[in-house]
Amino acid sequence: MSNALKIHEDVLYIAFASNEKSLLDAHFGSCPNLVIYRVTATASAHINTVQLPHYEGHNEQKITDRLNALSNCFAVYCLACGNPVRQRLLAQGTRVVIHPQINSIASLIIEIQGNWPGKIARRQARQLSRKQQPDYFATLADGAWDE
Repeated sequence: MSNALKIHEDVLYIAFASNEKSLLDAHFGSCPNLVIYRVTATASAHINTVQLPHYEGHNEQKITDRLNALSNCFAVYCLACGNPVRQRLLAQGTRVVIHPQINSIASLIIEIQGNWPGKIARRQARQLSRKQQPDYFATLADGAWDE
């Protein structure tokens, strides 16, 4: 699935950092599973559970594995996430939602659907689409600048 398809106002791919696969119950950097759902305003479906290898401490491969697993996701929910990793996720177009307590994935999906972020998804899709144009940065650099 391409980045252009990952975000659509009607469908979002949302990941949850999980130990137990049915709960949001893990820190992004130490979770053994990323549980990914396809979510619409009225329905959801489990798409995949990415089982991640265990690495001790801060390890670049651990972060790379997680970033790659989320490359098609609009957002990842977790209990905590370090700022450098959060910045890398945002750079690839994945929002980080820090949820302060353990919660069932099912109840979080209902919460997402109740506050459907369609406008946000639509705006992000436009931004990603523009950034994928080969001359995007050249056009940006050559454009008018307000000082």
